[in-house]
Amino acid sequence: MTPPRVLTALPTLFRIGAAEMTAYRAEVLIWILTSTMPLVMLAIWDAVAADGPVGGLSQADLARYFTVTLVVRQLTSCWVVWELNQAIRTGSLSPQLLRPLSPLWFHAVRHWVALPLRIAVLLPVVALLVVWRPEMALPADPLHLAVAALASLLAWLVVFAFQVAFGALAFWSGQSLGLFNLWFGLWTIFGGYLMPLSVMPEAVQAVATYLPFRSMLSVPVEIAAGLLPPAAWPGALALQGAWVLGAGVIARLAWTRGLARYGAFGA
Repeated sequence: MTPPRVLTALPTLFRIGAAEMTAYRAEVLIWILTSTMPLVMLAIWDAVAADGPVGGLSQADLARYFTVTLVVRQLTSCWVVWELNQAIRTGSLSPQLLRPLSPLWFHAVRHWVALPLRIAVLLPVVALLVVWRPEMALPADPLHLAVAALASLLAWLVVFAFQVAFGALAFWSGQSLGLFNLWFGLWTIFGGYLMPLSVMPEAVQAVATYLPFRSMLSVPVEIAAGLLPPAAWPGALALQGAWVLGAGVIARLAWTRGLARYGAFGA
């Protein structure tokens, strides 16, 4: 579908997505509440740093890091890989393909529609964390926040593209969640979800810097938490942009070839 037609369809997609989110708001809320691993890791690393900085990070730095991680995780996460697996396996993807707009657009819009609810749930949690560690001093400079928002958008694009690619593997296997769970495990380690990359050995950091996982979470977290100097922002954003392109190409190939296979079997 051409860009003008996509823009014309977006208001309808947002209305449908909002209606669906309202209908399943309890499930969305449960999903948000189960994505609080950064709070667990904050408690662990805060205890570790009680005797002194870890990887150059003090208790206040770690509190800021995991508070921001909690927020960025909600802004950039999506569940399209699970929905594609379900739709392909059950055949419910077939009627979706009859619509004039790719079902991938609908999955993307559903993410954005859910953001206000996610943010509303997070605000009290973040407020409590700031009361607990007021010295964490979250950045409030408009330019800083704008760059962090751009990094978060790029991170979501990488996450979404890779999830589409893994979801499309179900066209061949019928079930690709096992492989995706392995990918997710690597992301939790090398994406900075369980620990800041700065606490890792230097050799591991050197490798992790260029893996896609850092661009999917750690880059916006490092920028928003003030742990990445402004001079390093352009390089980090450029790396994210490269992964957006790379992941986008992979996702497009997997999706188009998967659809061709799907149609060949008369699904």
